[in-house]
Amino acid sequence: MVRLFQLTLIFAGVIYAIVSQNPFHVSIIINVSLLIIMLISRDNINVVHLCTALLFVYVVEMLVFQNLIVTKSDTMSSMTVNAIIFSFNFITDLVLFFLLIFRAPITRAILESKGKDSSHIYKYNAELALISLMTLFMVVDLMALVENFLRHLDKFGITGPVAEFFADWTLVYNQYENMKFTLLGLTILLVWMMASNIGQQPYKEPDSA
Repeated sequence: MVRLFQLTLIFAGVIYAIVSQNPFHVSIIINVSLLIIMLISRDNINVVHLCTALLFVYVVEMLVFQNLIVTKSDTMSSMTVNAIIFSFNFITDLVLFFLLIFRAPITRAILESKGKDSSHIYKYNAELALISLMTLFMVVDLMALVENFLRHLDKFGITGPVAEFFADWTLVYNQYENMKFTLLGLTILLVWMMASNIGQQPYKEPDSA
């Protein structure tokens, strides 16, 4: 019954993230989830370090986006505003990507610098899944950024048939929030996988042919 209740809450959070499309609320859900998982798995240094890295970036991202990132402006063009948003999101996802890639080596180095055993440090299945998800985040960000510039070629002095051809390219722009919040919903799911036995299994490299 307890397990069913937990699964219900997790999927409710995933669905809420996708449907609400409220970045502040979704950030709160992810950050609170990370804190709870850290508490549950406080004796597992792999989980603690992984959650700490994610929590730090997500909190900084939330604070910066809420207080420093311009989403509307009377002085800057829509191209500039969109470029700032897409670039900030890409940089954040890139930082998360590298933190996930190097989390295990960093944890191992920290323990070894203190003269402690590091044989129990490894990458999780959930960790590798998050790395793949961050790659998708970055692809979406780059597609939106490139489309943003192509749509406003006239701002760079490019006119004529080429500029007119790209002027109406809004496919990624129109679906950007849907794609991002769907991925954020998956992020919540994968974050909670870190608290499961399957998610905490060591990732095994495929056998080479």
